[in-house]
Amino acid sequence: MRRKKKEAGWKREILEVIIAFFIAWLAYQGLSVVMGTPMPIVSVVSDSMYHNSHFDTWWSGSGQYYDRYGIDKGAFKTFKDVNGLSRGDLLLIQNPSNPKIGDILIYQCSATWGCSYARSGELIIIHRLIKIDGNGNYIVKGDNNAIADNPVAKEYVLGKAVFAVPVLGYPRLLLHLLGI
Repeated sequence: MRRKKKEAGWKREILEVIIAFFIAWLAYQGLSVVMGTPMPIVSVVSDSMYHNSHFDTWWSGSGQYYDRYGIDKGAFKTFKDVNGLSRGDLLLIQNPSNPKIGDILIYQCSATWGCSYARSGELIIIHRLIKIDGNGNYIVKGDNNAIADNPVAKEYVLGKAVFAVPVLGYPRLLLHLLGI
């Protein structure tokens, strides 16, 4: 009798874990519909948006690049996540319609599209929009990168960040590091 109870308890725990994963998957799919993007939640996996010092110090080393695009210190301070993003931040993403200068965009990058970051397959890049060129392409740059990326066509943009939560992206970051 006792063995049957233990076995039933073990089976029930496995079933509860499966149900929890299914509910999480449903919630992700629902969030995807509500936010209008296939990737409503992403984790920052690189330091390309990281500011390694206080804003004023960071600006004194990086500001001249943004000045070329007509973005001065005062304008930059009005941007979302003005102090950049850190590895392990969890981002809530929404539909990228009508992005503005300063928005943090999430886009697909592939070597076949001329993206030098992607050696094979596709990457998801998280960088700040600094200009919209005459062809409607987006010029984006990681706050911690020396130069802007190649122009990004609208169809490769998956969304824009609306909210960042520090540290909560580490479980997802761990999966990324493991190649999962």
